[in-house]
Amino acid sequence: MAIYTNLPIYRASYALLLDVTKTLTHAPRDCRYTIGQDLRRKLMDIILLIYEANRTRQKVKIIMQMRQALLEAQVYVRLMSDMHYISEGKYTALSDQMVSMSKQMSAWERSERERNSGGPEGAAEG
Repeated sequence: MAIYTNLPIYRASYALLLDVTKTLTHAPRDCRYTIGQDLRRKLMDIILLIYEANRTRQKVKIIMQMRQALLEAQVYVRLMSDMHYISEGKYTALSDQMVSMSKQMSAWERSERERNSGGPEGAAEG
């Protein structure tokens, strides 16, 4: 088991949380304490789920929860952009980070499904 803080998905999630937190300092107060607070909570939930998935053998269910939380975070970021609380450039940067995280989560999930089903590496051992 790898140390969760060394995982690329953890580093990407934490970087996104930092970027969102910095971005929200320039947003209107009502955004910071409504949408912004919910968005930060979702991102922190993802980080906690990364820790949980890393320490357990049944990772797929937890990774699916992470992907759901990321989808919700994407909606918050889109709403902030549509309401003009963040610039188009910042929206694009945050979206790119979330797409990268989504790809990492998908790869992790696919790897775990193969491992659990005796995928390619399990078939060669027989």
